[in-house]
Amino acid sequence: MRGLLRNNFYSMASNIRLSLIMAGFLSLVPLVLKESAAIPMILSIQIFLFVVNTGTSLRVDETSKWNKFELTLPIRRRTIIGAKYVSFTLLILLGVMMSLLTLGFVYVAGFELDPKIVIYSYGFGLTLSITLVSLMYPIMLKIGTEKNELVVFFSGFAAIGMMLVLAALLAPVTGGMQLRHPLVGMISSCMATILFVISYFVSVHIHRNKEFK
Repeated sequence: MRGLLRNNFYSMASNIRLSLIMAGFLSLVPLVLKESAAIPMILSIQIFLFVVNTGTSLRVDETSKWNKFELTLPIRRRTIIGAKYVSFTLLILLGVMMSLLTLGFVYVAGFELDPKIVIYSYGFGLTLSITLVSLMYPIMLKIGTEKNELVVFFSGFAAIGMMLVLAALLAPVTGGMQLRHPLVGMISSCMATILFVISYFVSVHIHRNKEFK
């Protein structure tokens, strides 16, 4: 498992470094602009920023034929897929850590933030990130990585669509259709997590039945 994780991160090391630089820059934006209105969006972007690199990792595996070579290793296919999902989880956690850095800077700077908006920001960022990898990986595993950008767009659109549907269903509780209500963010994150677990089993099934060329 450790070797598989190392390979996953080696294949997107340069992209992760770029994401770290971008996330670090975003952490400083509120301090430079002295504006708190953009902070919720920054938190969501930072969480989402790192999982976009998964498409690069999958494409490198395919072009380098690593996805064929790893089948010769004395490991189960379930372990191969498990390593991918652990990598996805670590990328999301890395984004969360960078967003916490932003909150630290905001606190030091003395900005006042509505806790409800912060909760929604994390809910939106996590929903977008988790849904993206949950849909993107099994789709790319099935059809290949040639349409990487299209799959990323579709996955992001699906995440926003899920939040809109939940906002409509929760309207009687939230006092109308309020997409930015923290309850919508929390429940959508839970739904995305369930989708993540389902995605793992779907990916295992696809991988077991896939013929790698």
